[in-house]
Amino acid sequence: MHITGPLPTDRKARLVFGLDWRAYPVKGAKGERRRYAEDFGATHYVEFKVGQEMIAGFAAPESGEIRGVKLYSGAARVALHVRVRSRPAALVLLQDGERVHLVFVVRGVVRSDEVLKIEAARDRREAIVNECQRLNVALAVLGAGPSVGAIDESFTAAALLDDRKAGRVAKLPIAIPTAVPLTIIGIAIFAVGSKVYDAMQPPPPPPPHEPTYAERYADAVRRTFASVQPRANLLAPALLSTLVTNETNVSGWRFDHADCGIAGNCAITYSREGGTFAGFDRDATPSMRPVSFDLDGLHLRTRGPSVPKVTPVSSADQKSWPSEQALINLLQTPPQRLSVQAYELDKQGYVVTLQAAKPVLQDQSGTGPRPAHLMRQGDWTIEGFKWQSVLLARLPANMAIDSLKVEYRIQEPVGIHFTAKGKYYVLD
Repeated sequence: MHITGPLPTDRKARLVFGLDWRAYPVKGAKGERRRYAEDFGATHYVEFKVGQEMIAGFAAPESGEIRGVKLYSGAARVALHVRVRSRPAALVLLQDGERVHLVFVVRGVVRSDEVLKIEAARDRREAIVNECQRLNVALAVLGAGPSVGAIDESFTAAALLDDRKAGRVAKLPIAIPTAVPLTIIGIAIFAVGSKVYDAMQPPPPPPPHEPTYAERYADAVRRTFASVQPRANLLAPALLSTLVTNETNVSGWRFDHADCGIAGNCAITYSREGGTFAGFDRDATPSMRPVSFDLDGLHLRTRGPSVPKVTPVSSADQKSWPSEQALINLLQTPPQRLSVQAYELDKQGYVVTLQAAKPVLQDQSGTGPRPAHLMRQGDWTIEGFKWQSVLLARLPANMAIDSLKVEYRIQEPVGIHFTAKGKYYVLD
C-alpha cells in the first residue's frame, strides 16, 4: 500500500493505492463488508455501487501515517472517472518516479490496484493484455509517464482531482459484541437435554445436484445478458446525430474525437488551433465540465453528451435472429457487394469486420438433452463516414454495441468518421 503526498486541492487529503478489492451484492452488504474486513485484517474501507453490486476496497494503514489526514482511494477515483467507467475494460498506468500505480477496471469493477516498480509494471501490463485478448474483452490502455510504454490515450494524475469527494476511505465501524447473548442461548439449549437437542438438529442436506447441460446452458445465457447491451441500430445513430450537431471549433480549439460507451457521458477531445487553456476554460459551458488539460499543451478533454437509454438486445428474441452466414449476407448492402472477403466487407470507406462466433457455453460436457439450437457470440467492428450512418440504423436486432468513437479527419479522406464496436449473437 502506498499513500501519496498532500493533494493540491486539499492539504489534508491523500490518495492511497494498493487496496484489496472485492465485490458483493448490495443487499446484505454490511455483513459481507465485515466478513472481508476480518479476512484481510482491515481497519479501513471504501465502497461504491456498480449496478446491483457493491465494489469495496480494504486497507490497514498505520495510525501514524493517517493521523489528521483524509484518505481517498486512487483506484476508486479511476473506476468512477467518466473516461474509464464507460469502457468495457481499462488499464490505467500512472508513473511516479520509479513507481507505477497500476489500476485495472472491467465494466466499472476494480480488478487490480497495485503499486509496482517499472519492470514489474511492464510484466503485469502484458499479463492483463493477454487475459483480455483471451476473454475477447476490448481493453483501453491509458496513463502518463516516460516509462509506461505505448498508451491508447493520455490520462494524467490531474484527472484524479476532478471529483474531490469520490473514493473517501472510512474507518470500519465497531461490531456489537455477540458473545454474551450467544453464550446464554447455548447454555439454555444444553440444559434442555440431549434428546431435545437432537430433535432440534436440521436434517442433513441433500446431496448436491449435478446440473444438466440444459441447466448450465440456460445459466450461461442468463449471465451473457445480465448486463444491459443496447441495440446497435438504436444507440449508434442516436449518438452520431447528437455529436455531429456540436460546434467543431470552440475558442480556438477544434473537435478532434469523442469516445462513448453504453452509459454515463461521452468524453470529447479537442486539439489546439490557436486557442489557450485559459480562453477555453473561460468560455466552457457547465455541461462541458469538468475540463482536463493535457500536459503536452495540445489537447484538452471535456464531458460530452449523455448516452441515452435504448432497447437492449434480448435473448427472448433469439428465434428471429439470423444465422451467422445470413448475418454476413444481410450486412452486404448494395455498395458492399463488390467485396470478395466474406468477413471483411469494404466499399467507399464503409468497413464491416466480423469475428467468428464462439459458443456462449465453452464447456460442451454435461448430461441430459440439449437445445436444438445453441447461442453463439462474436465481435464486430464497423467503420464509416457520417453520410453512411444510415446503414447503422439498418443493422439487425441481434447486434449489441459496446463503444463508439467519432473523429473529425482533416486529412484525405476528410470528414466525420465513426468506429463502432460490439457483439453479435446468432444460433447455430
